Amino acid sequence: MAAKIGILGGTFDPIHVGHLYMAEAVFTGMGLAKVVFIPAYVPPHKLEQDFAPAEDRYMMTKLAVASNPHFSVSDMELRRTGISYTIDTIKELHLLYPTEELFFIIGADSVAQLHTWHNIEEMLEITTFVAAGRPGYEGVMDEVVSHLGERAREKIILLDTPQYDISSTDIRNRIKSGASLAGLVPEAVERYIYDHGLYGRRC
Repeated sequence: MAAKIGILGGTFDPIHVGHLYMAEAVFTGMGLAKVVFIPAYVPPHKLEQDFAPAEDRYMMTKLAVASNPHFSVSDMELRRTGISYTIDTIKELHLLYPTEELFFIIGADSVAQLHTWHNIEEMLEITTFVAAGRPGYEGVMDEVVSHLGERAREKIILLDTPQYDISSTDIRNRIKSGASLAGLVPEAVERYIYDHGLYGRRC
């Protein structure tokens, strides 16, 4: 049986414990061999926003997963540079893991927008999406199927996982205001943020 590899991409600006908990829940729920975190270089949907330099986001992600033996980080999107399209990343991963099954992890709230993703039909051919979230999103599959066909039911898995009300935007705002980050990001990530003066505050 082919090993199952989970893929979690994102801006990770900064990475927080919600990302880690979601990855762990999918790792367990899907029986994955490992989860690869892939920080985006320039995510297409955030071209007009300011975010921390790619190298800093990559280093924070490495620090966040360092203690977990089944988590790793890839810099493939940083090396590729330019706008990060998920299809390009999945194609590269497919070459790296030709005999493994790839499971791309997303939040359940992203399922309704999947049909708008660049080359989504091709993506469904070479990977399976795992949508992590609480029950209540089942109805959205009918809408997705109307756009992508019945195959979407096989290639998009809705996995019931705990939800954590943590956002990178809130964390950045807390840093700017000097509020505590206790319990929101790993301690090593918090130290990195302050040591490098990210998000408008130095300590």
